[in-house]
Amino acid sequence: MPHRPDHAPDVSRRRFVATAAAFAGLASAPGLAEAAPGALDAGALGVRPGEADQSRAFARALERAAREGRPLALGPGAYRIAKVELPDGVSLIGAPDLTRLELSDRGPLFIGRGLKRVRMRGLVLDGANIPTLAQSGVLNLEDVAELTLDEVAVINGGGSGIVMFRSGGAVRGCRIENARYSALLSMDGKGVAVTDCLIRGCRNNGVLIRRTDKGDDPSIVSRNRIEDVGALDGGLGWNGNAINLSKASGVSVANNVIRRPAFTAVRAHMADDVMVSDNLCLDCGETALYVEFGFSGTVISGNLVDGAASGIAVANFNEGGRLGTVVGNVVRNLFRRKRLDEKSDGYGVGIGVEADVAVTGNVVENAADIGIALGFGPYLRDVTVSGNVVRNCEVGIGVSVVDGAGPATIVGNTITGSRRGAVFGYRWWDVATPDLAVGGGGGLPGLTIAQNTIR
Repeated sequence: MPHRPDHAPDVSRRRFVATAAAFAGLASAPGLAEAAPGALDAGALGVRPGEADQSRAFARALERAAREGRPLALGPGAYRIAKVELPDGVSLIGAPDLTRLELSDRGPLFIGRGLKRVRMRGLVLDGANIPTLAQSGVLNLEDVAELTLDEVAVINGGGSGIVMFRSGGAVRGCRIENARYSALLSMDGKGVAVTDCLIRGCRNNGVLIRRTDKGDDPSIVSRNRIEDVGALDGGLGWNGNAINLSKASGVSVANNVIRRPAFTAVRAHMADDVMVSDNLCLDCGETALYVEFGFSGTVISGNLVDGAASGIAVANFNEGGRLGTVVGNVVRNLFRRKRLDEKSDGYGVGIGVEADVAVTGNVVENAADIGIALGFGPYLRDVTVSGNVVRNCEVGIGVSVVDGAGPATIVGNTITGSRRGAVFGYRWWDVATPDLAVGGGGGLPGLTIAQNTIR
C-alpha cells in the first residue's frame, strides 16, 4: 500500500504510547505497570494538542479509559482544558516536561470527587495564573482515597497548586511552582505523603496540612526542597511558612531542605505528637522551627538552622502548649528585627521553650539576644537544659524568675563568649538578677544551676 502522509501522526502516536507504557512500567505503584501496556492513545480519541479547548473530548477519553481499566496516554504538546471531572480509577500518563495541560478558563484544571483512586505521571499542569481562591487549586480533590502523582509539575496556580479535602495519597518527585497561595493544601486529610518534590516561589505558603478540628493525620513531608516561599498577604504567621501543620496530629516532617521562607521553615499550630527532624533551614525571616499554642508532645531533633530571627520555639504554655524534647540541633546566626505585633525590636533567640521540655545536646552560636531562653513571665514549668554548647551570644541562657514560674534545671552546659553574661533571670523582657552562673540559683525556689562551664 502506498504511503499516505495523513498516517504519519498515527505512527507517531503509537510510538509514544509504547514509550509511555514502557516508562510507566517503572512506576512503583501497584497496577500501573500492568495496565500501561494497554494504554489508550488520547490522540486517537480526538484529544489533540495546539487546538481549541479540549475539555469535552478529554473528559470522554478519560471516561473510556477508566471504564476499560486502561491508562490514557497523552503525547507531547499543549492541551487547553478546564473543569474536567476525573472518573474513578483513572491513570493519566504523559511525557515529563513535554505534555502540558493548560487552564483555558477559570479552573480548576481537574476536579475529582468521591473517588477511590487517581493516578497521574509525567505531566505539566499549568494554571495560567488565572485568579481564584486560596482553597481552589489547579488540581482539586474531594473525598479521594488514593491520589498518586509522579513527576508531575503544577505551575502558575492563580489560587493554590494542589488542593485536597478529606483525601489521601502520595505526591512524589513533583515540581510545584509559582502558586498565588499555597503549593499544596490538605484539609481534614486521610494522610498524604509529600516526598522528593521541588516547591519554589509560592507566594504565601508551601505545604499546608490542616484540620478543622484537632485529630490524627498520618501525613509525611520528607526529602523535599522548598525555596522562596513568600508572605504576600501578610499577617502574624499564618502566611510565609514552608511547611505548616494546624491541628494535625501525628505528622512527620523530616529531611527537607528549606531556603528563604518569609517566616518559618516548619510551623506546627495546635498539633500533637509531631516530629520535626533532620531538616536544613536557611535564611528564615522569622522563627525557623515553631511549635505553638495548644499542642502536647513534640520532638525537634537533628535540625540545622542557619540564619533566622529566632531558631526554635516551643511556646504558648498559656494556651496549653507543653511536652517535648529539643535534642541535637545546630542553631546559629539569629538576628533582631521588628516584632510583628509591636514597634520594638525583638527575636534574636536561639532556642526558646516553656513547659515540660528537655533541651539537650544542642549547639547555639551567634544569637543576637539569648542563646537558650526558658519560660516567659509565669509561663515556665519543668524545663531541663543540659549538655548544650552556647557560644558568642548576647546572653548565654535566660530563665524567667517572675512569681509563679515553675521549676527549671540548668546543668552541665558549656557557655562561652557571652557578651553580657552567662545565665540571667528575667522578669518578662528585662534582666532581673546578677549572673546566676556565678552564684548558682541565687536562692530562687525551684531553680537549679550547677556544673556549667563558663568562659
